[in-house]
Amino acid sequence: MSIAETLQSFEPEPVKLSRFARLIAFDQRLLRRLVQSRRARATFLMRSVCRLYDPDMVIMAVAVALFHPALVDVANRAGVALAATSLLAYLVKRLVRRSRPHNELHASAPPDRYSFPSGHTAAAFSLAIAMFGSMPLLAPPLLLLAVIVGYGRMYLGVHYPLDVAAGAAIGLITGSVLALLQFPQQALITLPSF
Repeated sequence: MSIAETLQSFEPEPVKLSRFARLIAFDQRLLRRLVQSRRARATFLMRSVCRLYDPDMVIMAVAVALFHPALVDVANRAGVALAATSLLAYLVKRLVRRSRPHNELHASAPPDRYSFPSGHTAAAFSLAIAMFGSMPLLAPPLLLLAVIVGYGRMYLGVHYPLDVAAGAAIGLITGSVLALLQFPQQALITLPSF
């Protein structure tokens, strides 16, 4: 047996990636493709829209609304929804500890070290769902804004698509649970009967 034949017999076989590893690799490729299409005006717009759900902006909006008698109920519901969602997203971030996308992908400074789930997306979806009980006409535009925020977090390169999907799920779940707890009469009327 020649040396070349011997070396070929010792070559490692290609490693098969697990489903989870393939999903993560797909997630990373998808984000890289998305950030390649960035444009200056759209980047500015996405930064501005996402800024609406920064914690300081949310706290300020809720505080201002508390001083307007017609908006106290809305402010209370929004405050509870956002506090519950933020706490849950924070706990999941600390448990999972997924690193942010590489720095060269960022078009905006990330708010913290961890990426999974997207707190901005969770807050946006939670607020939209919570508004169905107090201001139903405001809920559909807020849902559209939540989708834009989720897209914006990926567009700005600070979250992977899976982070945004998990944030949306957390927001939808917490918003729905709070809506059911806060508005049992309305929620039970809309449930299908079997």
